[in-house]
Amino acid sequence: MSEQTNAYRVAIVDDEPLARQGLVAAINRIGSDGNSHVLEVVAVCENGMVAIDRVREVEPDILLLDIAMPEVDGFAVLERLEPEETPPAVIFVTAYAEHALRAFDAEALDYVVKPVPDARLKAAIDRAISRVNERRAAREALEHSPLARVSKGSQYLQQFVIPERGTQIVIPIDDVEWIEGDTYYARVHAVPRERLLRERLHVLENLLDPAVFMRIHRSAIVRVSAIREIRADSPYAFSVRLASGARAPLSRDKRRLLEETLEAGRR
Repeated sequence: MSEQTNAYRVAIVDDEPLARQGLVAAINRIGSDGNSHVLEVVAVCENGMVAIDRVREVEPDILLLDIAMPEVDGFAVLERLEPEETPPAVIFVTAYAEHALRAFDAEALDYVVKPVPDARLKAAIDRAISRVNERRAAREALEHSPLARVSKGSQYLQQFVIPERGTQIVIPIDDVEWIEGDTYYARVHAVPRERLLRERLHVLENLLDPAVFMRIHRSAIVRVSAIREIRADSPYAFSVRLASGARAPLSRDKRRLLEETLEAGRR
């Protein structure tokens, strides 16, 4: 990450050479128009497989991502990245307007249709910068939070210990309904409220008892016994309704495994 807080790292993914060149030129124009933001293109990728490796390597703040690419499309790129690997701001740049609904289901910040006027791309970049600044502030606030702790004598996590207003909040694992992953932290949903923990979701997944909790989405771990309903929210997005009434996202590739797990639990 650059030492300058007003510097933003941009990665571009598109299988068309002219489109890549055009986006690089547009980002350079936007970054040199006299505003206080520095835009640095740190990766230019010609396909989805290259993009996955490069995003993990260079950790961009903003990702300009094409959708229709051979073998690994833009949606598959996001599905293969862990929450902590996904850039804070993802902007789909595509020639196909009909993908907009699925793009927002994938939690993209914006959706821009080619050919992209500079003014439209700048508006998207401005939104992305605001998102990046929010994430940086959250990361700074949680920088000194301790890790989740495992009690002695147990191989799995028994409680969370989270600092809050000068105190240490202890959350027994039995109170946790689900855990939501985000770029720099996990949001622990427990009765009566949620709290933020400075830890990566895949680390917590390995600390939790797999007989009790299941990772059902790149950004969600749920207590299986709390699931009350599996829902189809759109042709591309699914979710589960939990005992509290909360809803957690469910990925398509995890849906069948979850259904089998629930069925086995009824026997």
